[in-house]
Amino acid sequence: MTALNFTVVIVSYRTPDLTVAAARSALDAAADRVIVVDNQSGDSSVARLRAIVDPRLMVVETPANVGFGSGANIGARSASSDALLFLNSDAELTRQAADHLMAELGERGSRAIIGPRILGPDGSVEHSAGLLPAPSDIAVRALGLHVLGWWVAGLPLVGALVRRTRFLREFASAEVAKEAFDTSFVTGACFAIGREAFLELGGFDERYFMYFEDADLCRRASQRGIAIRYLPSATVSHVRGASTSGDYPFGPLRSRSMRQYLHKWYGPAGSALAILLLWVRALRHAVVLHPGSGRAWRAFWAAVTDEDPRARSRSGRTG
Repeated sequence: MTALNFTVVIVSYRTPDLTVAAARSALDAAADRVIVVDNQSGDSSVARLRAIVDPRLMVVETPANVGFGSGANIGARSASSDALLFLNSDAELTRQAADHLMAELGERGSRAIIGPRILGPDGSVEHSAGLLPAPSDIAVRALGLHVLGWWVAGLPLVGALVRRTRFLREFASAEVAKEAFDTSFVTGACFAIGREAFLELGGFDERYFMYFEDADLCRRASQRGIAIRYLPSATVSHVRGASTSGDYPFGPLRSRSMRQYLHKWYGPAGSALAILLLWVRALRHAVVLHPGSGRAWRAFWAAVTDEDPRARSRSGRTG
């Protein structure tokens, strides 16, 4: 089988040190091309990237912060390789991981999405693969009930029943798996896909500014018969949410995308559920005088108004 040539696409926003490290790791991993799309970081990112002397590296500057999905699509359209490997600017690739991902993708005729095992800074396994987001588990997370769930799961007798639920099974397979397996979701922090398959899907849905675009892509891939595989033999390190550290997990950006995702896949009822959950979450924070109360209300308002952050960027406003 002929080895696939591949392009690594990195979308960067105000993470100069991490972005340079990510780009260098991709070059060291023998990528045929590395395309970094800088979303108007306004810092030293572009200059430092251009200082890297390697003809395989291309730096694309956008006129504004167009968001993750849009930036990734720009990078993908600039590629001509057999395969694309999307890598977060706060992640680092290894030659071993790239080789394994490309080999698995090649075995499936490039018509697949292959995700590696994602490791956090402390070496723990992050949410690398699992079930697609659904209203039930989004509700559990938004209301903070997952904390109670994990506590109950540690109890004898009843804990065994709780551990069998969808929510608590979600991460287990990705954490302990030794062999590759089919799944319904892999995280957008890093994954490989055939370029033609990505273009067939129309790329990422650019209506999402950031977050949930990976789950959306996986849903559409499944509908078209494109396999989604988790490959634990390929490991990638990741600093979670470096570009949006103040937004994770239920800040304004993520909350707006959550409502968009639930509306797209579950209709008006899904959209209404998202807004209700965010209102209850904000109200609960206010009642107990939680220090994150203000952010919770901003998240609720972002979902209600559906204001596109790109509109603020174009108008020169920040927020």
